[in-house]
Amino acid sequence: MKKIIILYLFIFVVLTSCTKKEGEGGTASINGSVKVQLVSDDFQHEYAQFLDQGKDVYIVYGDDDFFSDKTETHYDGSFHFGYLRKGNYTIYTYSDDKSGLSDSGVVPIKREVEVKKNGETIVVDTLRVYDQVTTYEGSSTISGKLFAYDWNAELDLLKDSFYVKNEYVYIARRNDHYYFDRIRTYHDGSFVFQSLPQGKYEIYAFSRDITGQDPQDEVPIIIHTEIIENQQIIDVGRLDIID
Repeated sequence: MKKIIILYLFIFVVLTSCTKKEGEGGTASINGSVKVQLVSDDFQHEYAQFLDQGKDVYIVYGDDDFFSDKTETHYDGSFHFGYLRKGNYTIYTYSDDKSGLSDSGVVPIKREVEVKKNGETIVVDTLRVYDQVTTYEGSSTISGKLFAYDWNAELDLLKDSFYVKNEYVYIARRNDHYYFDRIRTYHDGSFVFQSLPQGKYEIYAFSRDITGQDPQDEVPIIIHTEIIENQQIIDVGRLDIID
């Protein structure tokens, strides 16, 4: 009887040791990407959305209490975990907490994944995270030139036209309804806004209102543009106003 019990214990140990848990050593893979929503401190304004480079992404094997491995997103926001065995996995990254309920100020954004067969490639839904920023800076540039027409409205006559020096040009985020920066034009009418992140912008200067509808005889002339990548250089061309 004792020999039978020992034999059963031996078989149980062998079978248990042969059971492969989740983790490396297989042929499956899990892929995905991380998209960042760049927002103001109060989450009221969204400045830009982009696939994030260098973002930490974690994987948990099975029901482990701690992450089992991690990687960083590539330049296009993608990530990859390879050589995985069949089983259950959790993929996650961290986002700033919009709810305000987290003591740390961040919350995990998770995807639950089950690998059902060897060689399987699973693409998880995009991990969308918030990133709050206090200083709204990036690496792109918007430039142009301010040009004015000297118009005599009473005579309906163009007297002169010229590039305008030492005049304010403004920049605002699309739909913000107020500018976040302004600069004066150079001697040749040129202007440059630097250190801008991805997002939609309005570039504008004030012009005389030849229609006579504005009591202050002043209306904004606006150029809309968008930065879609880092280190982008945009020339909006001429911004024409009536002087």
